[in-house]
Amino acid sequence: MERNINIYNKIENCNIKAKIFCEDSNNKSNSIFIFCHGFCSGKGSDSVRIVANRLLEFGISSISFDFPGHIDSIQGTDKLKVDVCTSYIDSIVAYVKEKYGSDIKISFYAISFGAYILMNKLIGDSSNYDNIVLRSPAFNMKDILVQSLLKESFEQYKKSGKAKAGHEGKLEVPYSFYEDLVKHNLYDNYKEKRKILILQGEQDDTALIGDTYKFIKNKPEIELIEMKNIKHHMNPQEIALSTEIILKRLNIKRVSIIFENFTKK
Repeated sequence: MERNINIYNKIENCNIKAKIFCEDSNNKSNSIFIFCHGFCSGKGSDSVRIVANRLLEFGISSISFDFPGHIDSIQGTDKLKVDVCTSYIDSIVAYVKEKYGSDIKISFYAISFGAYILMNKLIGDSSNYDNIVLRSPAFNMKDILVQSLLKESFEQYKKSGKAKAGHEGKLEVPYSFYEDLVKHNLYDNYKEKRKILILQGEQDDTALIGDTYKFIKNKPEIELIEMKNIKHHMNPQEIALSTEIILKRLNIKRVSIIFENFTKK
């Protein structure tokens, strides 16, 4: 079962548009995944729904939400700032604990831009989380914006103070968004020692695999699984495959399919 809900963000004084995937309204599961979607995506994307429905088969509920400026979000792209986005995640965590109890095991599944935001949220966060999974993480988000997402030249973007960005230029982002990305440089700011699982296509043409190598260098607590012949935007079949790989690695279910032809460590 999936249903749309509103979750209040007291920092921004607004409702966050969210979607919960659970077997019933009482949610008897002792664990839950929180999804953080990618740039120009949203709470009901294939990347979220396919994984959420698979988790439900094992009694694991999940919740997704829209970042500012995305899909049904009340706030626009003028609020597309790291601190605002991380406050959204904090609000979801608070909601989960209040509704399902402080003992519930919280895991994260974050995609691309969502992974970048989640990693910023984890800086200085002393909370314990069950699993942290990143798919195609945009560690170098400022360069990804300039090199892959902008539909106009960077010079024009800076001059006009705004530009179309993302798939088919669906979002118009202010120049302050880029300035905020520069300020929140994960390579400089992230010093945490958390166990993290990364799944990424070795042919990722948006969040380059080289950027991931750079980020995880000297971080043995982070495990990278590369998917052969896979790019950044996965089709439903590739999303399903990546889900099975994650389930196997996290020991959520014993998977009998042989993955050696698709992955390398």
